[in-house]
Amino acid sequence: MSNPPEQPYDPSQYYGQQPQQPYYGGGYGAQGYQQGPAGPGGMAPQQSAPGARTGFFGALFDFSFKNFVTSRVIPIVWILWLVGIGFGTLSGVIASFFAMGGEAGFLGFFMLILTLISGAMGVLFSRIIMEVLIVLFRISEDLTAIRGRGGM
Repeated sequence: MSNPPEQPYDPSQYYGQQPQQPYYGGGYGAQGYQQGPAGPGGMAPQQSAPGARTGFFGALFDFSFKNFVTSRVIPIVWILWLVGIGFGTLSGVIASFFAMGGEAGFLGFFMLILTLISGAMGVLFSRIIMEVLIVLFRISEDLTAIRGRGGM
């Protein structure tokens, strides 16, 4: 039986480490079906994959950057960002009502419309940016899982 082809360079490996070859179990040989350590013809179980979920503080202080914190923090950042946009929009609406009460009534009305549109656009663009960040980190986690299974 021949050895499987050498895996491509894995950037998650530290310099000088040898790449780990996945074990794909036994096969059909002259003695019949051979069972490997993974069970009948399966892959060996993974120990702790590089993208495995650890605690928040464990991932926060992971100096090898194998675990990402961003995907866990994004919902909190999103809530805080929405609160900030809400306060900004509310203060803009209040300022526009004060401007309408003064000599420049049309300017206050224009400011009200502009404040509401900018608040809505702020929410929309912020959501798009947060979703793009989440997608990038999910792609990274999925590729790490595929690499851990020996697929890449």
